[in-house]
Amino acid sequence: MCAICNFKIEFGVGHPSALTVAVATREAIEAGRVEQMEEAQGPLAAARARMSAIDALNLLQARIEATHTPEQILALPDFYVFLIETDTWGFFHATVDGFDPDIVPDIPDVTNPDAALRSNVIVASEAGLRSFFDGSLSADLALRESVFLVEAPEDARAGLEHMLLHSEAALADMR
Repeated sequence: MCAICNFKIEFGVGHPSALTVAVATREAIEAGRVEQMEEAQGPLAAARARMSAIDALNLLQARIEATHTPEQILALPDFYVFLIETDTWGFFHATVDGFDPDIVPDIPDVTNPDAALRSNVIVASEAGLRSFFDGSLSADLALRESVFLVEAPEDARAGLEHMLLHSEAALADMR
């Protein structure tokens, strides 16, 4: 599994692009392209929501590993995935055996004035990610409509977007 991170960015802001992704996800829900997730109720609601987010990150990792060769995975830059509903961060660092679950990453730099020095981050909604998993939302549409937003320098951004697109295309070829 990827490394699940327990940190908050300054002032509790998860990522500056979270609002953009939230608005895009709401529009996709209203258009019927993304299914609304049920809100957990009761005293353990936050814990259930966090476990659901961690499950989504694990499913993303499994999807990437199932659709990419070890060489393709090793070519990926280190990157974070931020799920906006629960402010859950995952960190993906490739090794010859897949992604390292034991790595302890630094807090991502999401506000550096020099965009080239910011961390590589995929900002997504869990609802959008789950719709991607079930095939009701394509990676291309999710990227175009900002349901998935890749914040990274150009080379890393292109590589991470290609990873998402390839994850979908390779899975379709397996069916």
